[in-house]
Amino acid sequence: CAILGLAAVFVGHAEAQIVRREVTDGMYGQLAYGMATAVYQVPMMFLVAICGLVPLYAVAAWPWESLPTVWLVFGTFLVAFEMAAQLFSLDGKVLFGLLNFQNLWFTSFIFSGIFVTREDVIWPLRIFTYILPFGWGTRSFFWALFHDWGVDGSGGFSGTAPCDPGLPGCFSDAVRGSPDTGFFCPGLPAVECWGDVGPRILDSIGSVYRILTSENTLAADLGYLVAIAAAFKALYLLRLASLLRLRAVPRRPPAALPPLDGPQRQTLLTVNDVVAPPSPLLAAAGRGLRFAFSDCSFAIQVRPAGGGGCARKSETRYLLRDVSA
Repeated sequence: CAILGLAAVFVGHAEAQIVRREVTDGMYGQLAYGMATAVYQVPMMFLVAICGLVPLYAVAAWPWESLPTVWLVFGTFLVAFEMAAQLFSLDGKVLFGLLNFQNLWFTSFIFSGIFVTREDVIWPLRIFTYILPFGWGTRSFFWALFHDWGVDGSGGFSGTAPCDPGLPGCFSDAVRGSPDTGFFCPGLPAVECWGDVGPRILDSIGSVYRILTSENTLAADLGYLVAIAAAFKALYLLRLASLLRLRAVPRRPPAALPPLDGPQRQTLLTVNDVVAPPSPLLAAAGRGLRFAFSDCSFAIQVRPAGGGGCARKSETRYLLRDVSA
């Protein structure tokens, strides 16, 4: 679902053009806009999360008692990517924003710890394992899903049997601190035997994919996800502020000035010259400006009343004609 943030980048880019104009016009402040968007972004991401999880639980027969915790992790995970999508929506070209967000998603996936552990990634690339959300969300997502399966003696998976860890084909529980116990799956190959209860399954899969563990890291992972989301939001506000500073602000025309001393000078200016930033033309004007308009006309095409309907010929009428000032 996080890759669906591409749609948020596209919509956010169009919205950013409106926001920049309205903030410049003084309709509201950029901080007020940033906080207002967060108010609806967070609930909407949790709504998207629950809409994706309920069908998955129903189809995969996952235990419903784990849904609240899984929803909390998955919703916070989506919020982090939503804030990243909003940041990239400020790129000058929408295509660049889409590609940058997609690159962030794949970078986060590659450095999540699923393929290579954090300790095996060299610096400075290891920084990606800390500042991107995929790894923190994945670890707690699967912990919340599996950690209490069958631990109370009910549920769990059938098809496993205890065994002596010293025998071939017996998986030891040493990773869980119990080197004297083990299990195996009669009639199944070793690659399909992961255990019968949640903690044993997590540790068995974690022997291959080190990101998974039966250790409870929920609070720390949620803290990292919230911090990453807040950092993306802060970067968005800073970048929006920088773009607003670069936007040309309309200026008032200069006040009327008395006649210039010495030789009289006249400078012909257009409206664009008045509202534009200072230019060499304005600097050369000296102490003041004198406006001159000569032979100004404004004409429109109208059809005379009555006559031959569509065959009538339009005529030119002047609202202003040869006006000088």
